[in-house]
Amino acid sequence: MGAFLFYLFKSALCLTTLYFVFRLCFRSDTLFRTNRLLLLGGTLCCLLLPFVQLSIPQASLWQKPMTTVETLLTTPPLTSPSMHLHAEGTEAEQPLPPTATVSAPATAAPAAFSALRLITWAYTGGGLLTLAFFLLSMLRMRQLFCRYPSERQQGFRLIVCPLKKGSFSWGRTIVLSQEDYRNNREAILLHEQMHLHYHHTADLLWMQAIIVLHWFNPAAWLLMRELREVHEFEADNGVLLHGIDATQYQLLLVKKSVGTKLYSMASGFGHSKLKQRINMMLKKRTNRLARLKLLLFVPVVSGTLYAFARPEVKNAVEQMVKPPVGTQSQDTVRLDERELLEQYFARKFKEGGGTVAPESGKAAHRLLVNLRNQVMIDQEGTPTDCADFIRKHLTEVLRKDYQQAKQSGQPFRSSLEIIYDRGSSAEAMRLYLYTVKEVYQQLRQEAAAELGTTDEAVLDKAFPILVTFAKPKTFRKTDAAEKLPIQITLIASNGPSKTLSNFTLDELRNEVEDFRSKHGETTVSLKVEQDIPMGMVMDVKGILRQAYVTRLNYSSAKAPSTVEETVKKP
Repeated sequence: MGAFLFYLFKSALCLTTLYFVFRLCFRSDTLFRTNRLLLLGGTLCCLLLPFVQLSIPQASLWQKPMTTVETLLTTPPLTSPSMHLHAEGTEAEQPLPPTATVSAPATAAPAAFSALRLITWAYTGGGLLTLAFFLLSMLRMRQLFCRYPSERQQGFRLIVCPLKKGSFSWGRTIVLSQEDYRNNREAILLHEQMHLHYHHTADLLWMQAIIVLHWFNPAAWLLMRELREVHEFEADNGVLLHGIDATQYQLLLVKKSVGTKLYSMASGFGHSKLKQRINMMLKKRTNRLARLKLLLFVPVVSGTLYAFARPEVKNAVEQMVKPPVGTQSQDTVRLDERELLEQYFARKFKEGGGTVAPESGKAAHRLLVNLRNQVMIDQEGTPTDCADFIRKHLTEVLRKDYQQAKQSGQPFRSSLEIIYDRGSSAEAMRLYLYTVKEVYQQLRQEAAAELGTTDEAVLDKAFPILVTFAKPKTFRKTDAAEKLPIQITLIASNGPSKTLSNFTLDELRNEVEDFRSKHGETTVSLKVEQDIPMGMVMDVKGILRQAYVTRLNYSSAKAPSTVEETVKKP
């Protein structure tokens, strides 16, 4: 529900912007059809714009208010129920075994009462009440249609009501009072026929739907009023174009302005402000070039989308986790994304004041990954949707630790130990580590909003990223005779190339050394399948290190890299 409330917040901002732009720049124009289409199309765009997500290189002051509101509305409660893992014959500290099963607790603690829950109830109640009033108005109108006889006319149904009520139209039905039918039938009937001709009922239904959705937003109600006025201006203009005397018609408006209105949803002869309707009839026609004012919405929409934009997530993870300038890697083979993420956590561990990693099992929280890529956090886990589980559960436990540290006046020093099986896939570990990084970044944004600063040094003290890695419980070495599902291309600087596939580690070592000895400087392209075990990749890269590889073009089947790197003779 929090995501839906945030959508309502963004669409409400769009509707408010639309109302002010229309009020300032278009309301006085006599281009009634243009104004009508602007209101209808503009409200539709206001409902769709929040779904458009743009990425920007770096967040600015424009995005901070939106980020703060999104955090407040979409943050899950700390007491949300979680999944518990039970395994027979395994210790709690082990990765998820193949025999593990996942079950929900028999009873869950009720969610804490929160402001978000109150807002949800208030919004739902207001929407239902608004919808009830609309349905009641429709019911009363339907009863009126059924109570009195009707006469079929050309394209519509005419009902003459004996009660002294204002004339109106709805759908394909026109209701006239006996007084109007007897004294002013031609002008009033023609006016209502114009409403039917322009299909104003469909416009009102659309705006009513928006009001039910945005009943709390004054801009939605004001836009409905503006659309009603445009309807009356358009109908009045249609009447005059049919040859009705303008002076007599205006006098009739003055006479009927004191009439009552019963059905708020219908298009009635007495709707809208009398002075504005007469002024529009007397006003000089607006030049058609005034439609160029619609171009004003280009910067308005651009600014709105920029305010809704998010900092972009780079495809190259190394651009986000690269070490400080001047730091050089001692590894002779280019690091893949998983290793870069590990380096990022090691760097943030030092910047957060960490000196020595806690002993295995002594960290505040543990994230375990088994060879089936299943995860467990503090004896709770799931065999499916692991990244989503990490995002939700880790956010919950770290946020809870942070709140407890603030309440006790102690510094926040909650640590996380990550242990993964060497047989888990490289792509899964990259995804899991990146998810952990996202969790910490989100929580640090919340802390930054509380502290009123985005300074990294301050955040490293207030909410340090204390993530360490322990050696895996199991260590599966690649068999020397095992054929590896990896493709390697050797390209010499002078032109010759050679592609290797379905090879063993020994065959790879011999091929690389032989090719390098013959051709000297060589480019190596390494392509792996997305679900390949991480241990195989590590073993292949070990062979390339022994062959004095200084650079490597590493890619996966899902997202190939385009960086060219070289192998040189020692």
